[in-house]
Amino acid sequence: MNPQNQRQAALLAFVIVVIIAIVVSAASPGPGLLLVLAIAPTCFLLWHFYHADKYKQESKRLLVGTFVLGAFSVVPAFFIEILFKSPSPEAGFVDVFIYFLLGVGLVEELMKFISVRIYAYRSKQFDEPMDGIVFGVAAALGFATVENILYVFQSSSGIVTAILRAIVSVPSHAFYGAIIGFYLGEAKIRRQPFLALEGLIFAALLHGLFDTIATVMSSGIIPLISLPVLVWIVYFKVVKKEIAEAEAESPYRKEPQYPTTPDQRPPTTQRPWKFCPQCGAPLVEVNRFCINCGKRLA
Repeated sequence: MNPQNQRQAALLAFVIVVIIAIVVSAASPGPGLLLVLAIAPTCFLLWHFYHADKYKQESKRLLVGTFVLGAFSVVPAFFIEILFKSPSPEAGFVDVFIYFLLGVGLVEELMKFISVRIYAYRSKQFDEPMDGIVFGVAAALGFATVENILYVFQSSSGIVTAILRAIVSVPSHAFYGAIIGFYLGEAKIRRQPFLALEGLIFAALLHGLFDTIATVMSSGIIPLISLPVLVWIVYFKVVKKEIAEAEAESPYRKEPQYPTTPDQRPPTTQRPWKFCPQCGAPLVEVNRFCINCGKRLA
């Protein structure tokens, strides 16, 4: 079975498990079933991203360790977040956004960032941007799992909460973690530390926007539609492109032989962005950096 079929089979299995859990819980609800619903999206998303790397499987020790660090990072995040004053109900969109950007989004994404940076990032096995994506997702899902369990068990309608968070909140954490991890990978491979900060800021902005929309539009059909749309646009328009770029840059894929002399390099003016303007190496559409010389492309 190829990776695409494996992921489709895993998604189908995940849906079946959730449906069975809902049917059983309707007849005999209990904490065990709520726990299954709370952790099911984590299991699927972690499996999905772990197998998204087509060329190398990451260390399971590093994966589990990063996940655990992400889970424990909920504690410092909680104590930092309570230092920020929540906006009043009359606060405008900008004030609410600033609060969720600095007091929630930046805090939580920083915890995921640190969880990857202090452990997996330091390993010699972390040697490509795809590693960053996988470990970033692991840290994010560790954080999201603890948060999800708390939300599901504290809710008066635990089953509904679990279902909504399984398709919106938990994936959003994973996707923001993937963004952080990708930029961490690029920063390490390119030896350009500012890229890591760029990824952290990007993820925090998306997180802050998500929480702002969820708060300002707290009822009605609009948030019910807009939040899933926002989350999955991030996946298809940002994360999937980063995965494709990371695969293109992977040192474990078979690379074509690059032209070594100027005479062998096709003129870049005839086919713009098909070849690196600096070294002449062939490029793929998703490249932001030349995989041969490292030049950043416009």
